[in-house]
Amino acid sequence: MDCLVMPVSLIRRRSTGSRLRYMALPKEGLEEESEKSVTVVVGKEKRVFMVDPFILQESPFRVLMDISMKKNPAAEKKHFHFTSTPTRVIFVDVDDILFEHMLWLMHNDASSLFQLNLKEIIDFYTHDV
Repeated sequence: MDCLVMPVSLIRRRSTGSRLRYMALPKEGLEEESEKSVTVVVGKEKRVFMVDPFILQESPFRVLMDISMKKNPAAEKKHFHFTSTPTRVIFVDVDDILFEHMLWLMHNDASSLFQLNLKEIIDFYTHDV
């Protein structure tokens, strides 16, 4: 299941107090939102998220992408590609559950999101059992 995250100011305000909206993507009817969003392909499973560029500039996501790129500096261009064209795609080499959990925390205005030690969390998610 794919997900869409966007600022509430871009959509009709509902009764939520959150500034971000987080929802599962429908199979059709995403043309309007996808023009404003960045496609983020996450993890080995290549799970696709449609995310507003504003969210990717926030501290936890910026740090997450920087850490995931430092794992293999030679692959930086392959894993992180951001352009101003309508088909913007970013490849992030972290666990998709971690990325989705961070989106969920941001949606719920969890202050704990900004206090996360992302290096330790990424190390935890990358250890094989």
